Amino acid sequence: MADQNLVNRDVTSPDEVFGQFVPQTGVEQGTNQDIIDELEVDSNRADSDSGLGSELSTTSTSLGSRVLPYRYQNGRRYQASNDIYHLPNDVQEMNRLELQHMIFIEMLGHRLHLAPIDKIKMTHALDVGCGTANWSIEFAELYPHVQVIGTDLSPIQPRYAPSNCTFYIDDATKEWMFYERFDYIHLRALTMGITDWDKLVDQAYKHLQPGGYLELQEFHMPLESSDGSLKPDSALATWGRNVQEICGRLGINVKAALEHPDRLRQRGFQAVEEAHLPVPIGPWAKGLPQKRIGWMARKDLYEGIDAISRRLLLMMDDGQTEEQVDALLAQCKEEIMDRSIHSYMTLDVTWGQRPFDG
Repeated sequence: MADQNLVNRDVTSPDEVFGQFVPQTGVEQGTNQDIIDELEVDSNRADSDSGLGSELSTTSTSLGSRVLPYRYQNGRRYQASNDIYHLPNDVQEMNRLELQHMIFIEMLGHRLHLAPIDKIKMTHALDVGCGTANWSIEFAELYPHVQVIGTDLSPIQPRYAPSNCTFYIDDATKEWMFYERFDYIHLRALTMGITDWDKLVDQAYKHLQPGGYLELQEFHMPLESSDGSLKPDSALATWGRNVQEICGRLGINVKAALEHPDRLRQRGFQAVEEAHLPVPIGPWAKGLPQKRIGWMARKDLYEGIDAISRRLLLMMDDGQTEEQVDALLAQCKEEIMDRSIHSYMTLDVTWGQRPFDG
């Protein structure tokens, strides 16, 4: 049986990393790369960084039918309806989300999901925190018989989408008001905006059809290195500890993804599976797929570290000035570009099924 969740494309050079691609249906399982679950340092230090300088084109157009309140700070635009989520929602961030989507697809072996949803009859799917809606749209195109709903705090989705794909501005931390039940619920990169994962998973369970699947795809912090090249006193390690501390004060657990397997089991899900996939920061790992991901992840973190953390770090109330925070972030960027530092961030994917009799 063809695995419809495969995205079929062949990238053969670094310059092609940032090109756009179209998901294909009818690709046999095994014809694409497998998921990457381990990394090995490449001793050949020659690498091309031409992909890092390439720019993603902005394909998202804001939904213009709603006027929502925004906050502006340090030249960036933020949503103003949720006090916990501190990442921006401007064009610069939209570009970063486009790149991040490509990283997820590469890490999952060119798949949109790991849950075995092809084994169930599927008519409705929900993408929580859809962002620029890349995943929602590609999923709708791969499964044209499925009605797909994407929700997000910000109206940054394309104006045009497949006829079976609809977007709503909604806060996933509030009570869900959907009248339908879903066969598949997808959550991705929500860690920095969730303080109560138990409530979120409970709501997902409630809105799943019996036999339906929930899948969570989340990174956890801080950065790691398996060979000790990321020193405890490095700027990146300091940055990770500081972000973890301030997030903890806000009620955000940056390692929540590690608890998701047990969380799903405790809330009634069965057939719970998990995958922990290391994402290299930079092209230091051996293998073309690993380097491809490394180029993208380095660009993602280098261009996104200010948006991810500057606002948070200035909230620490530890006496640091804006100049000191900016100096730390500048040091972090230098280390991100240092190929002798073999850092990575782990992508934790967890999925489970609501029992048919549950």
